[in-house]
Amino acid sequence: MHEHGIDLMELIGAVYEGPREADPWLGLAQRLRQVLRARSVAVTLHHSQGLLFDVMVMAQEPGDDADWQALENVYRKDFMAADPFRYENMAPGEILFIQAASAAPAMQVFLEQFDIAHCLRMCFSEPGGMLCWIDVIRRRQEPDQPFTETDAQLLRELLPHLQRALGLYALLKRQEAEKSIYENIIDHFALGCVLLNDAGGVIQVNSAARAIIDRAGAIAISHGRIRLADRAAQRVLDTSIETLAQARRSNGASTAGKLVRVRARDGTLLALLVYSAPLMPYFQGVPAPSVIVYLSDLARKPDALLPASASAHVQIARLFDLSPQEARLALLLAYGYTISEAAAEMHIAETAARNYSKRVYAKVGIGSQTDLVRLVYRNLAFLR
Repeated sequence: MHEHGIDLMELIGAVYEGPREADPWLGLAQRLRQVLRARSVAVTLHHSQGLLFDVMVMAQEPGDDADWQALENVYRKDFMAADPFRYENMAPGEILFIQAASAAPAMQVFLEQFDIAHCLRMCFSEPGGMLCWIDVIRRRQEPDQPFTETDAQLLRELLPHLQRALGLYALLKRQEAEKSIYENIIDHFALGCVLLNDAGGVIQVNSAARAIIDRAGAIAISHGRIRLADRAAQRVLDTSIETLAQARRSNGASTAGKLVRVRARDGTLLALLVYSAPLMPYFQGVPAPSVIVYLSDLARKPDALLPASASAHVQIARLFDLSPQEARLALLLAYGYTISEAAAEMHIAETAARNYSKRVYAKVGIGSQTDLVRLVYRNLAFLR
């Protein structure tokens, strides 16, 4: 037991639960508020590179309706520049005792307005540069109850655990950012992706897959499973999923993908390509991906090639050194328009469109519309 009469291991457990919480370290803040008899405890996460906004979570006394956002706004406008206790001036591991009674007169009035008498503040960091502060706040009371060295010692005992947990949080956030980038790339190519667990249950569906499912009418996610309207195709899909999952369970090896064809309700062809997921050691259980199902609407072109895409016009023009009209024609031809259809869309004569096409072919060193389509698709990643 700690001097405060609490189980220190309980607080340490809350520290390591923090990175997993939707509001990071809110559970710790709530427990610290109770242990330290505080009005509120705030946890502020700051990215020192300035690339992302700060994240602040706060545990407050029940019924406390203070406008903390208004306090923050006034502080930043009127007091932060001259504040010797501002966050950025603290070194990792440093603990400050801040008392309203010792502040400058204008600051005292400001703190009194928000009924703040004492603040115990600690800074900690992780090797990648992310900083974090904990603020423990007490209101004015009779008799006065400033924070003690015993209170600060509790934070010191938590400090090494907070630093490690912040490192885990930073790692998770970096991995989430990478995952989001790769998901956006897959979506950009209009490639649907559905992750399944070892039992064939759906774990995750990317936005491209959801769009294909919504349009097709022949595929659904029902009760956590992929369901096809075509029963014969459903049997092939189920067998493929079980075969690949079983192979992965047996030896962890990836086997050749299984292709399943499905007709959408409008008659267009859809393809489902089933592959075993890469084996990740020590990652087991329901959340672990075992099988990947790729979805493709073979009749649909990526949105980046839509003729109405202004950004694609600009990027094609820059990529191949084309004029705005040449770029627009190139995009229309890559999307599948004929010369006469592209001329009508551009409100120009067909002869003018043919002249534009010749200039496009000459500039990029190709000889036909087929070559142009191949070239644009090869550089689809740049058309955003």
